[in-house]
Amino acid sequence: MSTKLIPTIGLEIHAELLTNSKVFCGCSAEFGGTPNSRCCPGCSAFPGTLPVLNKKAVELIIKAGAVMNCEISRLTSWDRKNYFYPDLPKAYQISQLNAPACTNGCVEVGDLEVRIKQIHLEEDAGKLIHDQSPKYSLADYNRGGMCLIEIVTEPDIHSADEACAFVEKIRAMLQYADVCSGKMEQGALRCDVNISLAEENAPLGVRAEIKNLNSIRSIARAIEYEIYRQTEAINNNQPLVQETRRFNDATGETFAMRTKENAHDYRYFPDPDIPAVALTDSEIEAIFASVPEMPEKRYARYTGEYGISAHEAEILTGNKLLSDFFEAALKEYDNPKAVCAFTLTELLRRVNLGEIELEALPFSAADFGLLVKYGYTDKINRGDMKEVLREMIENGGSPESICEEKGLFISEDLSLVESVVDEVIKNNPNPVEQYRAGEQKVFGFLMGQASKELKGKATPAVIKETLERKLRG
Repeated sequence: MSTKLIPTIGLEIHAELLTNSKVFCGCSAEFGGTPNSRCCPGCSAFPGTLPVLNKKAVELIIKAGAVMNCEISRLTSWDRKNYFYPDLPKAYQISQLNAPACTNGCVEVGDLEVRIKQIHLEEDAGKLIHDQSPKYSLADYNRGGMCLIEIVTEPDIHSADEACAFVEKIRAMLQYADVCSGKMEQGALRCDVNISLAEENAPLGVRAEIKNLNSIRSIARAIEYEIYRQTEAINNNQPLVQETRRFNDATGETFAMRTKENAHDYRYFPDPDIPAVALTDSEIEAIFASVPEMPEKRYARYTGEYGISAHEAEILTGNKLLSDFFEAALKEYDNPKAVCAFTLTELLRRVNLGEIELEALPFSAADFGLLVKYGYTDKINRGDMKEVLREMIENGGSPESICEEKGLFISEDLSLVESVVDEVIKNNPNPVEQYRAGEQKVFGFLMGQASKELKGKATPAVIKETLERKLRG
């Protein structure tokens, strides 16, 4: 008979910081590059080299602690974590065990409250490539020594859905705080999942750690498989061992990698080459004050002050690039509902079609805002806004130059409007009689005929007013 088992999950989220250089040397922290071209004697641990701490990295981890409601350590120090694995050439990693920068935080995701045990700063490892030859592996150490924070949660999560929602929340918070790019496809944000199963109110079960999950989908699939695997083992009285496992994205299964290490296995000891960092209250307060507006506050401002619907605000704030673009467009045209409508219906549609990327738009937010302003202040017909945007995407140019070139600006020639309306009334006697007899629905037909003849040379409001006046006369 099967037993009802409760999953208990803790996460270790690794986030690379938005610094220009690595954490203990001056090598570039830019993503990619020719393999092993962004390395130096320092991050390669050549004899006689000494690490120099990146000040920006300290500021960014304090920012991360601020948005996760952590206590900030006034004195933080460094330790060496020793292991013999080829992803770091020095055979140890500089990390924080005894005095992490941030502790005792808390992040709410809906009704779920996840405690943050600690956030510590360390150096990232290099990248090992195992699939280019059956005989050997390759090592690219460009990423080795990058500024990395590890966010360690308490085991407060109990499902794949909760875990994914939490990671997405952390990703958004780090992006909004300008701490991490959050680009999981580039390895800038990765997640280790610690999971065990046990009966309700029983001691925690045997834990497995699933390493290096780099997408929300992989996190969900790995947890779901591991719940299945451990459930089957427990119900069939098969022993479970504490171990580190990897996730195979092709098969959707986890597999054993090595027996799980404990802290004493890494032979931690204080790093003798890096002084401890002492932070003053004023320094911490200044970093806290520099934290930008978080997505929850933007959401509240959009729905409250701007009157945007909850669904629209959720889409806008769900992507920092999109939200920042929206904010910048509003500086050109302060009409949130109009800018929001054109952003979600046209800009996002073209992004979803693959015509453009938010990361590399061929026009500025100011030009986008100006285009919306033209349409909503009757400088051009709103129907022409799509044509102008398409031209901006395909061939570049400002809204002003495109509208000038294509003759889209409305001139409001009132004498021309009157003559066209007179002609429409003359050529359509039956609809005119029907309207004058009280059939209001034919007005749309007459309006359409006048608009068709004027070809954007007058605003709908002017055409409507002139047509109504003429029909009354």
